[in-house]
Amino acid sequence: MNIFVSAALLAAIAFVSPVLAQKVSAPMTGSSGGGSLRIGVVDSQKIVAQLPEAKEAQEKLQESGKKYRDTIETIQKDYVQALESYDKQKAMMSADAKTKEEERLKSIQERYQRYREEKFGNQGELAALQEELLAPIRKRVQNAIKEVAKTERLSAVMETPAFVYYDEELDITFRVLDKLKRNK
Repeated sequence: MNIFVSAALLAAIAFVSPVLAQKVSAPMTGSSGGGSLRIGVVDSQKIVAQLPEAKEAQEKLQESGKKYRDTIETIQKDYVQALESYDKQKAMMSADAKTKEEERLKSIQERYQRYREEKFGNQGELAALQEELLAPIRKRVQNAIKEVAKTERLSAVMETPAFVYYDEELDITFRVLDKLKRNK
């Protein structure tokens, strides 16, 4: 499994819960006056790892990534072969032939860079596919977190990586997972 694709998949979904979360009692400020702030904690990476649609999305991303990597490797091999051939023959080439071959090598390099940016760049096809596949999953997970938070009467929900330590009783991860599985 490609680490880049896995990390990107988890990172893209990890921001699912940008809101605070941890069942802590503290004075609440605002128009409601008194009350307590109840915060929950969620591990969206754990949630995503359990979702079949996230696994399918990851497989599609890996498949596309492999296809693109194979093409880029072919372009690299073509360049290496052309460069080796040029190095062997340049001493016997005319100035015109050298210029033409150097332009051809430069063209291969440019094609490599262009392809890499089109497929793997921030605005590339792999990034677009990732967004297309993950947006509905993120939305579904966010909605489940909101529903569990409302049911549990939580004021906020915080993603676990934001904590060095938290009381396990604050963790609503498995309640969110249960909600997602029941609402398929």
